[in-house]
Amino acid sequence: MRRTLVLAIALASAVAARAEKFTVSTGEFGINCVGQAQLCEPPATLVLGDPAKRVKLRKLVYTASSAHCSTGRLLIDLDGAPFGKMRFVVGKETSTLNKRRTLKPGFHTLAFRFEGRVGGCNTGFVSGWGGNVTATLRR
Repeated sequence: MRRTLVLAIALASAVAARAEKFTVSTGEFGINCVGQAQLCEPPATLVLGDPAKRVKLRKLVYTASSAHCSTGRLLIDLDGAPFGKMRFVVGKETSTLNKRRTLKPGFHTLAFRFEGRVGGCNTGFVSGWGGNVTATLRR
């Protein structure tokens, strides 16, 4: 019986170690857009991953800067391919994208482009945006 209990504890510890939850964040940032369009260039980026192990991307949370004077949303690419989009938010609001993806060992790049919408200070194009994006992952 004791041997079975020790084995069960060892297996539970191994599973817990594998399922370690962690976050990666852009930190507060601000971007001045190039051009006059509703889709802001250049994108904000976040590099994440593990050089030796697969990680599971679980969710992304965007908190809009308090300086936002109109609504917009994030269009997200993962390693250059479309990954998802968030709902429209205004200053200080948060948007969450619960989209799961297992990432191969190595580093991966998330690119965030802000898509504006006419209203508030947006008269037809986005001049800038910012905030903070946090990714939740599991090993």
